[in-house]
Amino acid sequence: MRLGLTAAALVWTLACGTEAPDPPTAHRQVVAEALAELDALLAGEEGARPTPAAVEPEHVSGLVGMLAHSSGRERELPLEEVRLLGAGATPLLAAIATESGRAEVERAAACELLAAVGDEAALEQLLTLFERAPEGWLRANAAYALELAGSDWVVPRVIARLKYEKHPETIVWATSCLSSVGNHSGLEGLWGVRNTLAGADPALLALVDERLVALAAAAGADDPDEHFRLWATGDPSARLVAASPSPRLRRAAWERISHLSGEHFQLRGVDDARFVLARLGTWIVDPLCRALSDRDPYIRVHAAQCLERMGARAVSAGPALVTALADPGLATEAAAALGSVAYPAAEPALRELLGPGVDHELRVAAARSLGTLGLPASTAALEVLVDPAEPLDLRQAAATALVELGAGDRIATVLLALLAEEGADRALAEAGVEAWLASRSDGAAVSLLERWRALAPPPGIIPSSEQVLERQRGRVELLAEALGELVAN
Repeated sequence: MRLGLTAAALVWTLACGTEAPDPPTAHRQVVAEALAELDALLAGEEGARPTPAAVEPEHVSGLVGMLAHSSGRERELPLEEVRLLGAGATPLLAAIATESGRAEVERAAACELLAAVGDEAALEQLLTLFERAPEGWLRANAAYALELAGSDWVVPRVIARLKYEKHPETIVWATSCLSSVGNHSGLEGLWGVRNTLAGADPALLALVDERLVALAAAAGADDPDEHFRLWATGDPSARLVAASPSPRLRRAAWERISHLSGEHFQLRGVDDARFVLARLGTWIVDPLCRALSDRDPYIRVHAAQCLERMGARAVSAGPALVTALADPGLATEAAAALGSVAYPAAEPALRELLGPGVDHELRVAAARSLGTLGLPASTAALEVLVDPAEPLDLRQAAATALVELGAGDRIATVLLALLAEEGADRALAEAGVEAWLASRSDGAAVSLLERWRALAPPPGIIPSSEQVLERQRGRVELLAEALGELVAN
């Protein structure tokens, strides 16, 4: 059972000899308050919207044809004209973009003209095309047009669509759209296209490579590889400089946070919200930390999971997550997130959660996170947990963590026992042994690792359950035979 706040503080103080972390802020309606504040701000900025002037359909159709069949400086004429027409042209352009009987070049031109109109209604039409158009090429053109418009509030919806998008060119231009406003989360999907699909299509490969180089240069990175690394690590060098999010983008983000609620729980809706929030810029860390104090326990838990999924990009959430360890309903998720965000100052707090009397799931989460942090100070406390008297999943978590800390030699017999133990996570046990062997450079370990890996199926082959068992038995025998020599070395 979970410790109550008072009991948790008492155990912490007795174990550490120091005061427990500050208790979490009293729960309140954090999300509702943030949405109300932003709604008021946006209402004050927008004011009354004028009624759009009537526009002749023939006029708009003519501008579409002109843009579709012109080049160079001639293209500026229809673009400038549609800006003057404004919102009245939006429904007509949207109708042309979805008109199946129209030439593709004209439907694409209608998307570009919507971007030139550029108001909320026009971008809403482009987003709808990007999200729902049955034709991949049209979704790609809508993404390209969204980039031309340059509004950051579309980011959450573009990210959400990328979770399901399969059309390669749409992925290319959606990624380009995101990067143009300082969000580089689409790079993962773009590299996926590069590595799995583009090789079979020279034109697509050229487009992907051109975009990767251009996006890296625009972001101030030396090359596409560095560009991806900077985004994934939270850019410790501050090379990726993005503008502060607009109020409309912040409002869209808080709306996604509200989808984490348990009030109308829907698994896909929650998962989609977590997917989007974990891929926003580092500015989202502060709203997610604030959400850790929301009255809704589902929002608190799912906000911590979003921070965990952000990894090192959310390192600034460390102090808030340490405070959240004192919340009985949130402590396990906070402990898991602290390892993922790589916040080393949390090591003492996590280490003290390994002791008896602490909730079992919390001990497991703390052990895993200590392994991720990789600090030698955790070694002794983790070694206590590989005792056979401890629960199996806790022993596995501790053993895996000790391998990550470089202490695999000291628990070699434990690794062998876990590899063979009934009920153990065999895949995790195999991964731990392999990581231990790979960390050594002596001949015995190198030789065993080669034979160990030779038992795995060829890449791309999914083994049957019988083949998996045969591989596991073979690896147990290999390790058992070589353990004496390995430990002696």
